[in-house]
Amino acid sequence: MPDFYGTVAAADAYHAARANAAWVGEEPAKQAALLRASVYIDGRYRKLLASGVCQSLFPGVKTEGRGQAREWPRTGAQDYEGHAIPSDQVPVEVEQAAYEAALRELAEPGSLSPDFVAASTVKRQKVGPIEEEFSVGAGSDGAASVRPVISIIDEMIAPVLVARYTLPAVFVV
Repeated sequence: MPDFYGTVAAADAYHAARANAAWVGEEPAKQAALLRASVYIDGRYRKLLASGVCQSLFPGVKTEGRGQAREWPRTGAQDYEGHAIPSDQVPVEVEQAAYEAALRELAEPGSLSPDFVAASTVKRQKVGPIEEEFSVGAGSDGAASVRPVISIIDEMIAPVLVARYTLPAVFVV
């Protein structure tokens, strides 16, 4: 299994077609960006359930089980239209989302998964007569609240996500 989704050559072609001039650098830097992007993709589409268990938002299960580093390929996966995704295939949506994420990582390494130190969070700051209060979310969940939400990536990958619901739930018949 590859350490990252896609290939540098395919990422080069993807970004060339979109005139993404920021996709420049030596192959090792691009590979590192693709690796960080793949880690971001896997983590971004995982949900922590109330039970404390993490669950993938991707359908099916890892083809090689726990020994597989990335979330894809998966066995028993289908897209949103019900089409089976072969158990030896990484969907094009996942690869292209990784290329988008890698572009950001190449430009600013670590930007997709910034460190979060709760103790360093500033809620209010006063300098002389000027006082400023910063927005702090009521249900802020720490590190996840500083992680960027990149709409194009969410939109690209949506066809291969599944909705996961936390039970108990009320069903009306």
